[in-house]
Amino acid sequence: MDLVRPIMDIASYLWNCTTNQATYICGLEENLELLRNDMNELKNLSQEVRRRVALEEIQHMKRTERVNGWLQRVEVLERQVEVILQNDTQELQKKCLLNCFPRNCNCCYRLGKAVSKKIIAVSDAIKEAYFDVVAYQLPRAPVDEMPMENITVGLDPLLEEVWSCIADINVGIIGFYGIGGVGKTTLLKKINNKFLNQSHKFDVVIWVVASKEVNMEKIQEVIRKKLEISDH
Repeated sequence: MDLVRPIMDIASYLWNCTTNQATYICGLEENLELLRNDMNELKNLSQEVRRRVALEEIQHMKRTERVNGWLQRVEVLERQVEVILQNDTQELQKKCLLNCFPRNCNCCYRLGKAVSKKIIAVSDAIKEAYFDVVAYQLPRAPVDEMPMENITVGLDPLLEEVWSCIADINVGIIGFYGIGGVGKTTLLKKINNKFLNQSHKFDVVIWVVASKEVNMEKIQEVIRKKLEISDH
């Protein structure tokens, strides 16, 4: 009696192993077709996610780490599945299958096991493809660079003088005056761009154009957008 149970356990184990191998072999054609269809679905979902990400990135947003990781996993899966599916059905039948009686059990078993694993991996990736959010808003740059001509003769001394006033904590307002064409706007642009590569104590620098006919709402709108304050 003591020997019967171990023998039965061994027999059960061998039966399970044989059954699993038979499943991999006899279900190979069907599983290959399932893998091919699932992979096509995953590719379509991947393209949809990439389109969503591209639209968001145009709007100064960045893809989430979760989405980026998923897209990378899908790329790896595509390459792995492509290797498995590179032989057509006829070649697989010639190599492995003949009415469920394999010509090469070892070949069919390894292929069937790989296909089954990839079906699970692809299925899991499909389930994860439905993202509520694919990107998040990046903080705006504290300074927007202003385009300007390279030639700014004679403005550097004024620039340094104004910059020293900006660095002075006792100075709250700086004003420029002069007739048109003397370089006031150019000097302001140079000051604005200096904030890009010079350390300073300001969280944000806002460029607002105010004409003689002051439009307060327009000025407020520029400031609101720069500070990313909701208009609701």
